[in-house]
Amino acid sequence: MAVIGIGPASAQENVTQITVSADNLKQHVFALASERFQGRKTGTDGQIQAATYCTQVFRQSHLVAPFRLDSIRGSFRQPFAFTTIEVALYGGARSYGSRASTYQRNELVPFPQTANDSSRTLFGQNVGGLIIGTDLKQEVLVISAHYDHLGAEGKRIFYGADDNASGTATILGVSAVFDSFRQAGIKSRRSILFVLFSSEEGGLLGSSYFIYNSPLPLSQFVGDLNVDMVGRVDDAHRKKPDYCYLLTNKEGQKLQRVAENANAQSVNLAINEGGYDTVNDPEQHFYRSDHYNFAKKGIPVLFFTNGSHIDYHKPSDTPDRINYGVLAKRATLVFQTAWVLANQDER
Repeated sequence: MAVIGIGPASAQENVTQITVSADNLKQHVFALASERFQGRKTGTDGQIQAATYCTQVFRQSHLVAPFRLDSIRGSFRQPFAFTTIEVALYGGARSYGSRASTYQRNELVPFPQTANDSSRTLFGQNVGGLIIGTDLKQEVLVISAHYDHLGAEGKRIFYGADDNASGTATILGVSAVFDSFRQAGIKSRRSILFVLFSSEEGGLLGSSYFIYNSPLPLSQFVGDLNVDMVGRVDDAHRKKPDYCYLLTNKEGQKLQRVAENANAQSVNLAINEGGYDTVNDPEQHFYRSDHYNFAKKGIPVLFFTNGSHIDYHKPSDTPDRINYGVLAKRATLVFQTAWVLANQDER
């Protein structure tokens, strides 16, 4: 969508009728989950091309490059080095019918200093863009998702349309809406840092590296809204697809209340109906996406997700299986929540 016909106004403008375009989201999902990017596995050409795509969209949304190259130049990309190791599985760790005795795990490593080091090192890239606020610009709301997926095995491509082209498209779409407001003279009070992480699938590496190499002091972060898998419908909601799970912890309860109020005034999704309990969830969804690295630092987090489905981590997670109407409502909820958090008086 584009915010057209809105004249100059303050950040207190009533935006509850503003939505994120389903067509725009669909365009991004089909691009990111296409054969061109070969499943976006971190360290591959497909992931690098996906990073280029996301960078171009952030540029089109007039975001500021947040990562410093030197005292003058900035970048939309934050590279990090990692290596892959084989880890043995024992006992109950062999889950979901897997017969494998080992699995691959990524670990962060220092940037290589020699050619010998380089031969064992792979590289990932986080992608970010910043909107600078007005009177509360030193306070920063992070809106995040991971854009990587599992790559390809021979001719089998793990497209990752829901996981997590849907979340990536949401971030790109929400940043475009904020830009439309800024072009109309309506600016948020707080700054907003949009971040797309790589190597989430390898063990939350991109967000871990970001936390310890943040372009801004962590003390300035008022919260992280993280979006991971928001384009599908789980078995519990096949007849009632208009829902969203919001996962948080004690520190994020205020964020959840803001989201619930924003939801009631806009898209009116069913929130946490039959949802995952953060503490007792046997599949531990709260600990499996990038917001968890923020939560470990005491930063309030709120996790938006549709939960698991039959195509999770399979080549069949394709763009044609996304419910774009529901995706647009969830993306709109992310925007509505972010708008309130970026402009309310209290932190």
